[in-house]
Amino acid sequence: MKKMKKIFALLIAMVMVLGMSTSVFAATIDVDGAIKDETYNAYKILEYTSEGDAYSYYLLDADYKGALGTALKAAGFEFTQSADKTQWYVSNSDDLSEKGADIAKSLYESLDDWKAVALSSATATGSAEGKASFTDLETGYWFVTSSMGSLCTLQSYDDQEMVVEKNSMITDDKVVDENSKNAQVGDVLHYTITLTDGKGTNLAATLTDTLSKGLTYNADAKASINGADATDITGTVTQNADGSTKVVYTFDAATMTALEEGQKIVVTYTATVNDDASIDGTVSNTEYTEYSEQQTNGKTVETDLTDLTVNKTDGTDALKGAQFKLYRTDEALKLNHVDVKLRQLTDEELTAAGVTKADATVYYTVDPEGTNLIDMAQKEDDEYLYSSAVVYGLDKDSTYYLEETKAPEGYNLLEEEKVVNLGSTTSIDVVNNAGSVLPSTGGIGTTMFYIVGSVLVIGAAVVLISKRRMAR
Repeated sequence: MKKMKKIFALLIAMVMVLGMSTSVFAATIDVDGAIKDETYNAYKILEYTSEGDAYSYYLLDADYKGALGTALKAAGFEFTQSADKTQWYVSNSDDLSEKGADIAKSLYESLDDWKAVALSSATATGSAEGKASFTDLETGYWFVTSSMGSLCTLQSYDDQEMVVEKNSMITDDKVVDENSKNAQVGDVLHYTITLTDGKGTNLAATLTDTLSKGLTYNADAKASINGADATDITGTVTQNADGSTKVVYTFDAATMTALEEGQKIVVTYTATVNDDASIDGTVSNTEYTEYSEQQTNGKTVETDLTDLTVNKTDGTDALKGAQFKLYRTDEALKLNHVDVKLRQLTDEELTAAGVTKADATVYYTVDPEGTNLIDMAQKEDDEYLYSSAVVYGLDKDSTYYLEETKAPEGYNLLEEEKVVNLGSTTSIDVVNNAGSVLPSTGGIGTTMFYIVGSVLVIGAAVVLISKRRMAR
């Protein structure tokens, strides 16, 4: 019988690798490393008796002939009936010690409701301190499961057993493409979310991703599972009351069970920056993963937008009445001087966004449906209104160009564009010179005066020569 005890101890250790523990003389079972709010169930699967150094494990006749006996026999246990035909004793301990993994798997998967067939049962919940305990248990062999997954181990401490939680939570991460960390309204941002599988995960997992209202989800998500495309996985999209968008992806239990520890699920998708993002200056994207009773801390990634202030002056005083066209270098498209299309913001929009209007300033946001005109030549009662303009929703990684198409009255039109790098400035003064148009801007300048003077000199010379001839 001593040999039987040793064999069962070895069997227990092997069985726990797949999610069950069995204990001898288990007045108490402690779960070390228990995960907060997870459920731990203990099920008694064999009776235990001892006489001196002799130990026996058995089922009563009714249990042997019921669902419990069927499950144990299917897992590989063999029994011999007692002489009085009231009990069935385990008879193949030697063979069972060599089949621990197969037995464990069979027991773990054989019954959906172990509580209904077990000799007795107990439940414990993981604490914030990482503990869970079953106390005052009957002696016997106990099968212990965790709601986190299928992995546990067993260590023996005299008359007390300790199950160590070996299951671990999925981890996740999220990144936005390097070129998408700064953006302009209308730009397409590229996101990647990576889930890394933990130990023993065999339940469904959900990934929730929330896009702020300044992002329009393009419904083009793709997923790969351990490197293989998973075209049948789609997200459920919900529009929230605050304008944000929630997308939920579900990975079923079969998918999670098939993954091994460290293997990955990768979800990629794109979103377009819309004009709700322009004044706020930031769009955000937050994900988290849920599994069993656990939720990851998740990760938020942000993309920044910036603004540009254009001040029209003569070098000292503000000037009203200019017009500009705004262009951008689009590195993604490998194009220079792409129109930056704009829409003038209303007073109501500015107030809603908490913007206090500055004097003589007109406000714009990037809008793909607009035009690239910055118009400071708007009038009221025949008076020009604006000497400054603010444009929201620009990308500080881009180079912008201002082309003056109308100068303030009485001032020269600029011949050259103004180049603006928003990585180094968000405000630019555009200076116009007063007076006649200079040669450098295409005007005739003093040339006409030289021509007229030359004509007069030549005419005077002709008159003088004619008079001298007449005097002869």
